[in-house]
Amino acid sequence: FDFWFLPLRFVYCFTSLPLDICKTRMQDQKPGPDGKLPYTNILQALVKIPQQEGILALWKGFGAYFARGGGHTVGMFIFAEQYKKFVKNYYSSSK
Repeated sequence: FDFWFLPLRFVYCFTSLPLDICKTRMQDQKPGPDGKLPYTNILQALVKIPQQEGILALWKGFGAYFARGGGHTVGMFIFAEQYKKFVKNYYSSSK
């Protein structure tokens, strides 16, 4: 286990969880008694959720998200690095 991935996992989760929270809220929303949906777009949700529930509502479930999402990000970084090496080697050996 490489501990230097932990800061990368934290930054990824800290920055992406608020958007994921807003996306999920928009997907699950139901019309109110007036027939209107609570959120019309992501930016409105990013403003409205903290106003109604407090700023920390944007990071609810951070622990589970960190455990799940960080591994995905690390895997993508490793894949990208290996893919770059593969492409570089492929094109340099085909000349």
